[in-house]
Amino acid sequence: MGNAESLAVAHVGAQQLDTNGLKKTPQVDPKTSVSFTLNGEAVVVENASPYLSLNDWLRSQPGLSGTKKMCGEGGCGCCAVSVKRLDPGALEESVISMNSCLCPLYSVEGWTITTVEGIGSSRSGFHPIQTRIAERNGSQCGYCTPGFVMSMYSLLDQNSKPTKQEIEDNFDGNICRCTGYRPILEAMKTFAVDSDIAWIDIEDLSTTCPRTGKPCHGLCKAHVRGPTDPVWYRPSTLTDVLTIIQNNPGSKVKLLVGDTGKGVFKTMSPSDYFDIFIDLKGISDLYQTQLTGSSLIVGAAVTLASLIQLLQENQQVSTNFQYIAEHFLKVANVPVRNVGSWAGNLMLTHDHNDFPSDVFTVLEAAGATLTIANASGSQTYTLQDFLKVDMTQSVIVSMELPFAGAGIIFRSFKVMPRNQNAHAYVNAAFSMQVDPNSTVQGTPVLVFGGIQAHAVLAVNTANVLQQQSLLDPNTLKNALAALEQDIVPDTPPVAASVEYRKSLALSLFYKYYLACIVDHVSPRVVTAANPYVRPISSGTQSYSTVPSNYPITQPIPKLASKLQASGEAQYTTDIPPYPDELAAAFVLTTQGNATITGINLDLAAKMPGFMKVLTAADIPQGGQNNFLTGVGMHPEPVFATSFSEYAGHAVALVLADTQEYANAIAQSITVNYQNVKKPILTIQDAIAAQSFFPSPGPPIVMGNAKEAIAASARVITGSISCGAQYHFHMETQTSLCIPEEDGYSVHSSTQWTDLTQSAVATVLGIPVSSVDVTVKRVGGAYGGKITRSQQIAAACALGAYATKRPVRMHMDIDTNMLMIGKREPYYATFTIGCTDSGVINGIEMTIYNDAGCYGNDSTVQAALTAVDNAYFVQNWLVTPVTCKTNTASNTACRSPGTLPGIFIMESLVDYVAKSLNLDVEQVKLANLYQQGQVTPYNIPLNYCSIRDIWNQLYKSADVDARKQFISEFNQVNRWRKRGISVVPLKFGLGWSGAPYTVLVSIYATDGTVAVTHGGVEVGQGINTKVAQVAAKTLGISIDMIKIKPSNSLTNPNGMTTGGSISSELACLGVLNACTELKHRIAPVQQVMGNPTWVQLIQKCYSVGIDLSSKQFTYQTTDFAFAYFSYGATCAEVELDVLTGETQVIRVDILYDCGESINPDIDVGQVEGAFVMGMGYWMTEKFTYDPDSGQLLTHNTWEYKPPSSQDIPIDWRVELLKNAPNPIGILRSKASGEPPQCMSCSVLFGAKRAVESARAEVQGQQVFSLSGPATTDVIQQYCMVDPSQFFF
Repeated sequence: MGNAESLAVAHVGAQQLDTNGLKKTPQVDPKTSVSFTLNGEAVVVENASPYLSLNDWLRSQPGLSGTKKMCGEGGCGCCAVSVKRLDPGALEESVISMNSCLCPLYSVEGWTITTVEGIGSSRSGFHPIQTRIAERNGSQCGYCTPGFVMSMYSLLDQNSKPTKQEIEDNFDGNICRCTGYRPILEAMKTFAVDSDIAWIDIEDLSTTCPRTGKPCHGLCKAHVRGPTDPVWYRPSTLTDVLTIIQNNPGSKVKLLVGDTGKGVFKTMSPSDYFDIFIDLKGISDLYQTQLTGSSLIVGAAVTLASLIQLLQENQQVSTNFQYIAEHFLKVANVPVRNVGSWAGNLMLTHDHNDFPSDVFTVLEAAGATLTIANASGSQTYTLQDFLKVDMTQSVIVSMELPFAGAGIIFRSFKVMPRNQNAHAYVNAAFSMQVDPNSTVQGTPVLVFGGIQAHAVLAVNTANVLQQQSLLDPNTLKNALAALEQDIVPDTPPVAASVEYRKSLALSLFYKYYLACIVDHVSPRVVTAANPYVRPISSGTQSYSTVPSNYPITQPIPKLASKLQASGEAQYTTDIPPYPDELAAAFVLTTQGNATITGINLDLAAKMPGFMKVLTAADIPQGGQNNFLTGVGMHPEPVFATSFSEYAGHAVALVLADTQEYANAIAQSITVNYQNVKKPILTIQDAIAAQSFFPSPGPPIVMGNAKEAIAASARVITGSISCGAQYHFHMETQTSLCIPEEDGYSVHSSTQWTDLTQSAVATVLGIPVSSVDVTVKRVGGAYGGKITRSQQIAAACALGAYATKRPVRMHMDIDTNMLMIGKREPYYATFTIGCTDSGVINGIEMTIYNDAGCYGNDSTVQAALTAVDNAYFVQNWLVTPVTCKTNTASNTACRSPGTLPGIFIMESLVDYVAKSLNLDVEQVKLANLYQQGQVTPYNIPLNYCSIRDIWNQLYKSADVDARKQFISEFNQVNRWRKRGISVVPLKFGLGWSGAPYTVLVSIYATDGTVAVTHGGVEVGQGINTKVAQVAAKTLGISIDMIKIKPSNSLTNPNGMTTGGSISSELACLGVLNACTELKHRIAPVQQVMGNPTWVQLIQKCYSVGIDLSSKQFTYQTTDFAFAYFSYGATCAEVELDVLTGETQVIRVDILYDCGESINPDIDVGQVEGAFVMGMGYWMTEKFTYDPDSGQLLTHNTWEYKPPSSQDIPIDWRVELLKNAPNPIGILRSKASGEPPQCMSCSVLFGAKRAVESARAEVQGQQVFSLSGPATTDVIQQYCMVDPSQFFF
């Protein structure tokens, strides 16, 4: 990592490093305590484990669970806290946001830490940030909200007058899966100095500490230092550091400043453990910086954020400083850059061949050198030489960054899977001296990262360029030919293809070449020389309401949104620990399609915190190794016994003192295998192996597709596919099981309390009535907690049975992604018969879905009833085939089956139009349904507004004029292209067979009302809508209504929350219950005349009227769907042809939500669903090891959902006005899933841009673009040809 006393040695002239007299004993004692200030109170923690993070300590303290934990990698931001600390370099205090999950507790010595509880609460008053994010609908499930709040709080503390741009850039480390980011950014930008909202002085934002008394600042038993824990030192001089290292030969030593590298390279097993931690933050010399006459010298402990600021402040000194700073702003994210040092980043690439360090690439091109010290003294190294230095006894002290000389042109590039917080496919930095005549002087420095294990220099290319005129086309031609030879990409398992990375490297050099001669570049290619600058995003939302019906149709924030913003909202993992509580973690297999011969527990039993390991053999007599017991479900084992279906199959459960110990012990346990066979991992693998489940059902048949196709003027064949998607719920799978005198109480992050109850009872072999399940709220679900959460609850119950102690599991993200199934991949082959004008006569199709290793959650039937989307075709033959693969049992994911089904149909229509060389939108319009037509699954469309919605959207989005503009834009731009696409929607909503129970209770003392219903609050706003309906029906203020947790007692035999129907049916139940209560109290009210509500209720109580009502809803309809929702979306996308990067320029959504019960909530559902869909189509990709079948993209480092700067720049959402649904509950329609199915418009917008790029090289225009269309995939489809690189 870093160190800076040698900075003084080499450059500053401070005291000399004493390497001859290094003491045999350290000058500093190991730390056994840490002192800091937390929310205004002094805290001293004694004898903590050096492995204990600030996050884990905070969450162990009473009342401090607002700081969340999800990834443990610094990749999600939900753990953010605000830190005020002394900057040793500037000798002044600075305020930063920081990921508490990455911060060792010992590292916070002397800091002032503020958590979300410390800035505002329901008791002391909410902070304006908390209020605004809540009131502007920026919190749905709420699990990520405290992290956003604290990131904004820190920004305002360090910069009281930020601009909108600075605010938008501030959230590159925060992920939200629910909202689509727009309302969060809108809320935060109200604090901008250039906002239309009145600016608030930062002094006005402070609040008093809401906590009273002195809370416990002790340690849980398992957080205490253990006998095998490392020693922690915090020396004040470099000499002490080197002495400690020298006096501990053979010890594994970790030097740290921010310790952010463990977010990438985790401590997963005992082999990763250290003997000594040395915290370098106490060495002030390591923070020193100096400008000399020819260079900038920077101490090794200087953080990336401070280095960026230093470069920006001195950019006039050297022409390359601006570009270096801009590139470093793309490294990691704000909280990581705030604490991570530049030297630590270099050490990651030194120690790990698979770390593509941007810092190394850029500093290498800039000619930086490093001063490195050890017991023998200090020495200067180039960065390439540094990679060869044995650093086990050495410390980076400083770097010297030379000023760019006269004529130096420096540029750097980073191409990522998404626009923020991602490592590079390829990064590059170039430095070349060019004279006024555009002739190269000296030897250029051309550095590429992401090509080999470490950054490589294009030496041959540099030699070719020497003394050459850049204005000579042959210079470019010869340089590209040399670069073809210099760039030889390796083949790591998760990297993009060799072809893409090589093409990208050449493209980046071409961009740099154009930048060097930008004044001589043709206007048609000049965009390649200039980086794209993303504008500040904005959005509009439009809808109608019925004020006479308020609070129904009233746009109000979620009832719990302020509690979510203050961290007071409690999730399952936030429930305070019970006495003697144990933590649980699954042991997973690492090989799929293999026989299990045993597990090795030798290491586990010796590890700290170890309590017990359970397997299927520990299930009690009468219990079953099965967590799925629903009607029509096939058994799925809690633990694999003799066969590992997939890498990630659970084989055992570890019980330990803490979750961290349980996770570590689980990692130490190995599984033995035999009869290993190559795993089946894809639908294509399954087809080749004929690995299918029994038929999922009959084909869809309408008319005679074969005859209609044969009789058609045109016959078109093709195929299309779309991949898997991780739910990325911010609260991972979590459960807590407590033994009781009469059974077990279960708190579970589940969408289905009834199935959880059954799973626990089945595994333990006890009556279902002995299990009580309660769910207050869930921190995101999206279908991933319908059936899959039952395995976690059942395992915790087994642990509670075996130990007679409470057992909790808060699953880490790696286990969640490795073990739990995802959205099912799909693949379809099709034959289409159509007219010359594109009217489709018949479709014959086979749809394959990948259900994973079990078929319980197959979604292919949903796909079959969505595959027509909004198009009428008279003749259909659609055959479903469900594939069995050696992957986790896939499951429902938002819009299960319908999202891929609609995409398949959109791809078919697109393929038809392109095959006939017709306008895609005109072909779509020609095939749209009309009222009265019948779907291929025999549902008449008695109400069908799709053509009206299409026409309204087409006009409001000004599609024709924008198409003309795009055509002109593409003609004058070779390397930037735009595309536009319109996608219609027909989405069926079915209620049949979905039982829910509601209980409404009115309390006589004060007339307040409590409601519990059969749905689960997962962020969709069900509780708020229920309260609105109850308030309107009873005629009271919504403030008098409380929604209580969902539970298995008041909602027995209930259905899961899912399918976008739960809010409607819960509202129906509440409507019925409140109507019944009104009927009961009406006679009393009539006698009393005009009483107050409280008087009325007290009188009813006094005369013996039952003031509670239980209602059971079980709707039946004539058809599978009660009604259809309709919509249309227009998406415009801009593409960098050379790199494959895209920006969503504008999105217009028109969605029929009926008469929305709460337009704020429904707009939020539209936006959140759409961005989740954008991730599915554009950024979220899985990679498996072909031999073991292990998922390789199982963390935030490799898996990339959209970030806040991936959303549409201009986003316009409208709920269809004055469109009550005569069939719907209170005239409303669902909003949670249907809008997601229009998100493929972004993919098709990108496809239009790709088609324009391919036309430049006479590329075939008829092709299918499958999902995910990631950056590398899109660039390869553009057929980038270096022979066309011109200027």
